[in-house]
Amino acid sequence: MLGSTSTVLPCVHGRDDGRETTHAAIDLYDLEAPQSAARRIVRRTLAGIVGKADSGYTDDVVLVADELVGNAVEHAGAALDISLDVYGWGVVVQVRDEGEDITAVPGTPPASDEYDEGGRGLFLVDILASAWGVQRDKKGKRVIAIFLYRAGDAER
Repeated sequence: MLGSTSTVLPCVHGRDDGRETTHAAIDLYDLEAPQSAARRIVRRTLAGIVGKADSGYTDDVVLVADELVGNAVEHAGAALDISLDVYGWGVVVQVRDEGEDITAVPGTPPASDEYDEGGRGLFLVDILASAWGVQRDKKGKRVIAIFLYRAGDAER
């Protein structure tokens, strides 16, 4: 459920080199379940845009969005917002938080056992996204994940 200070921006459609584009965003600050809200906006925005031929593509974007919001909550105290931009070439997910740590993640996941519940999320992001990175902004930082379409992903 959205909090009293949450803002849902409707999907906005535009053009990118003659192709349709879509932008959706949601204010996650003070939400009781920000990861759930993030998963919902990503899935709803991609519904009908990404072809049924590879629903795994949508699942990958949803999983990464969930992970980025979860990391913001765990390490920065809260996720401020999430935005999703859909282009003719792929999808960009951005999650903002007030954290200041923009250091890169190590090249290999730490050793773990079957009972470990954390510590591998950004490695999943690295595997599933075509590219990702972290940028400072005026409120803290944003983590950006880019997903290029694979053959058969987008209905064009």
